[in-house]
Amino acid sequence: MNVIEHQAHLNADVWRHGDFVHAYATRELRPAETLLLERHRRELSGRVLELGCGAGRLTGHLAEISREVHGVDLSPAMVDYCRRTYPNADFTVGDLRDLSAFASGSLEVVVAPFNVIDVLDDSERRRVLREIARVLAEPGLLIFSSHNLHYAPSIARPTRIEERTPRGVARSLRGLLRRVRNRRRLAPLQRRERDYAVLVDEAHDFSLLHYYIARDAQARQLAEEGYELLECLSLAGRPVGPGDTCADCSELYYVARPQAPGSPERR
Repeated sequence: MNVIEHQAHLNADVWRHGDFVHAYATRELRPAETLLLERHRRELSGRVLELGCGAGRLTGHLAEISREVHGVDLSPAMVDYCRRTYPNADFTVGDLRDLSAFASGSLEVVVAPFNVIDVLDDSERRRVLREIARVLAEPGLLIFSSHNLHYAPSIARPTRIEERTPRGVARSLRGLLRRVRNRRRLAPLQRRERDYAVLVDEAHDFSLLHYYIARDAQARQLAEEGYELLECLSLAGRPVGPGDTCADCSELYYVARPQAPGSPERR
């Protein structure tokens, strides 16, 4: 199994078998998400697909404004929870790399929050971007977040204890060995390319490999796959323009629109 296959396999295995329902069973939105839900309310009132719906943190809000909401997640436990909690939406256990169940032009918006597409390697990421463009009706929207490469130097070490209460410190110390082992196991699979990096970060005790990309590189990637970048926001909802590294922000939100076939961006 090569490095690329390792990334996809390892990440999928963690999400498919991990018990994360309690950690994700919340309705709390980031400021950027609150802003985007309001700003793009008209498009979101139609047919919406959420990739990596988790325990419905965002799905519940989408279900309140969208005519039709579909949620896809690898975790059967997450999907089961969502089906019970949000009966007015449709949920499927599935891989975000496979959108074959959705007809071309069948959706107004695809939402991929919480850096969900960062579990993919560059080639898979690009293929999924093309598949998302296929299922979107004109003029559709893709709203997603992605890890910010300029934040990578701030990724914590597995030995760092950030808790301040005695109980929190004790809990963190109990997990220290697991974090160190996970980091050591995945470190050889990390790599840095010209426009992106695949890195081990703090997520779920350093058990995942994530794709990191900077704002301008993401804009180029979107253009190469036939999208127009409409806006980029920090987690706080601040606009992030060309040349802005936003190095203090771990992830950025993007809104993009596929260009019609034959437009200059698609040639």
